Amino acid sequence: MKRVGNSDECYAFGRVGVILVVLLFVMFSHIVSADVLSLNSGGSKELVINPDTYLEGFFSGDNGKVLSTCGNGIVETPYEECDDNNYVSGDGCSALCKIESGYICTGQPSVCTLAAECDSTHPCPIGQDCVNGKCETQEGTPTPPGPGEVYIRVDPQTINKSMLVDSNINATVGITNLNTSAINFSVSSYGFDPDLIVNFWDDKNNKWVQSFSLALSGGEIYELRVRFSAPSKVGLYNGTLNIDGKKVAVSLNVKEKLLLFDSNIIVLNPDYLVPQGDKLRTSVTLIPLGDKERMDVTLNYVIKDYNNRIYLTRSETVLVENQINFKRNFDTGVLPVGSYIVGLELIYPNGVAPSSAHFEVTVGRQSTFFGKLVFFLLNLILIVLILIILLIILRIIRQMIDKKKREDKEKFIAKLNPKDKDKESSSGKEEIKEKEKPKDKEKPEK
Repeated sequence: MKRVGNSDECYAFGRVGVILVVLLFVMFSHIVSADVLSLNSGGSKELVINPDTYLEGFFSGDNGKVLSTCGNGIVETPYEECDDNNYVSGDGCSALCKIESGYICTGQPSVCTLAAECDSTHPCPIGQDCVNGKCETQEGTPTPPGPGEVYIRVDPQTINKSMLVDSNINATVGITNLNTSAINFSVSSYGFDPDLIVNFWDDKNNKWVQSFSLALSGGEIYELRVRFSAPSKVGLYNGTLNIDGKKVAVSLNVKEKLLLFDSNIIVLNPDYLVPQGDKLRTSVTLIPLGDKERMDVTLNYVIKDYNNRIYLTRSETVLVENQINFKRNFDTGVLPVGSYIVGLELIYPNGVAPSSAHFEVTVGRQSTFFGKLVFFLLNLILIVLILIILLIILRIIRQMIDKKKREDKEKFIAKLNPKDKDKESSSGKEEIKEKEKPKDKEKPEK
């Protein structure tokens, strides 16, 4: 009976342990990412992060609620940077009500003017000084870099352009030799789709080439001309320009010639930086360019790196009649630290209107020492609880096996010696009779 009682107690302890594990999971499940990862995470062009429909929403927002109206002359922040009361680009305020590069816009309706050539946040190239907002050549030679420092500077470090199918578009990259002596280095590209052609202008041979070597004298500034030739298929094309180890991330939105819609997606996270585990916050603008007509359009979202590895996809359908702005927040899950593109394809009956934006995933809070310590302790607690439960279960199983062995042994002995059992029972009866005899003899005298 005592062993049975111990089994009951162990069984009760096992149930308590299971309940504790469930409670711990419920308590800490909110800090665990809700993404479903596939086996080929980051290793191919197939989808590798796909949030489950039963988990926390892949993105959240205002579900198509109109947050601003571009072109009404009123700057509706944070969705508009300017509003000059028209839909014309090239005047400083774009058709998406965004301030164009090199302009400063103020007032309502916005008045846009050319910005200064240089300021505290936009320094002049090496060899020039900023004087009254203009870059002027300074006397002497630039200071050479110290040990271990880079020897060239590349500007810009990202290129994001839109172009039509079967067309060419040019871009310029400034390269500055920070050394006082001449240097030679190579220029090339990688990561682009084979259908998209990238060429560089070789001044020495006067022709477009896919790669070449460049020589710059000390302090020299060189304008590298790049030509992108789009394929006949619309889509988002990404890649990287490699200039002596310096990388320029490129994102090209190839569109059809006849567009009735345009789209734009921008990153709202400060400095376009998203800590690991945080949400990517974006603002989406849908612009009907033709006659007004109520139409359902499909929005396909994608997050991929500059090597064209797709990490996340999602789709939704929106009813559009006028220009609308809305927010979409994406759960980036456990994206590795690096540079990424969030792309949007607006699909409508007559074509596709793609757009994209650049962002970077940085080291998150969970990568700090305290976060790692908490994560380690939680895992340790779970492992200890699991081991305790396993020990209790093993002990119960062992007791059940021992009990079964004893019962089988007793049955086996009883089966082999049935006569001994009869003798024991008869000798027991004789002993009882012997005990009763003296009682009969010892009767009281009258």
